[in-house]
Amino acid sequence: MPLSLSRSEEVPGPYPRLMSVASVVNRLLPAVLVATALLAVLPSLLGDRSLLVVTVGDSVTYDADPGIRAALESAGPVVVDTRSIGGVGLLRSGIDGYLAEAMAGDPDVVVVMLGGWDLGEIVADPRAYETRLDLVVDRLTGDGAHVVWLDMPPTPPDEGIEGARQLANGLFADLAKRNDDVTHIATGPLLGDEEGGFTRFRPGVDGERVQVRKVRDGGDDGHLCPGGAALLGEAVLVVLIKRFGVPESSPRWWWGPWVGDARYDDPPGACRSMGTGSG
Repeated sequence: MPLSLSRSEEVPGPYPRLMSVASVVNRLLPAVLVATALLAVLPSLLGDRSLLVVTVGDSVTYDADPGIRAALESAGPVVVDTRSIGGVGLLRSGIDGYLAEAMAGDPDVVVVMLGGWDLGEIVADPRAYETRLDLVVDRLTGDGAHVVWLDMPPTPPDEGIEGARQLANGLFADLAKRNDDVTHIATGPLLGDEEGGFTRFRPGVDGERVQVRKVRDGGDDGHLCPGGAALLGEAVLVVLIKRFGVPESSPRWWWGPWVGDARYDDPPGACRSMGTGSG
């Protein structure tokens, strides 16, 4: 009696038994999933690491930090360590220890924005401050880090320090001209009005009008709202894209949970202006 074969076994020669498409998919799916997972972690397994960025600066930079972090980390392989705190200046007590702590993690990029606490000394002796800038940058770049230096944003007219601010910003711009390890970002075009002067409102990252500077006691304040922080974050991201090949940021990162950070309600209502005031 001839041997009876099932349909799946009716295959001549050396080929294996036929299997249904569903059976093939079911058998291969676990292997595909494993392979996909391996591909996802392969860069880290090969030793690749995220770009480490540290921020240093004063209370204005403290307000900028969430926007800088959101912009950079939305791009993918970037980790931002925010170290900004009120009262920081290159001539202030404790600055050397502060910078040493900020650099302890061996960052690839150092984002700096300060100067307000040093304006008196800058006006008194600009050349001495220039020497101080060179010493600080040598320290920050000594192990290969690149410095992104955001200069001082426009200040409210009633503060009476615009001349000193512009003098300081000139020193920051010159610093980058004589040092290839420093990129200077002018904040006037980012946060100012059409002439680069102080404004409370201006177009944001998406072109829509936003509040960029805080209100304090009913008047203009030099500190930042989320709209201003996002503009600075976007500017720093552009530098990292060009210099390090960082990917483009994810869509609408500027409306993430970070905009609800408590610092943007200090003082209460600081970033909830209804459109009065400068700009």
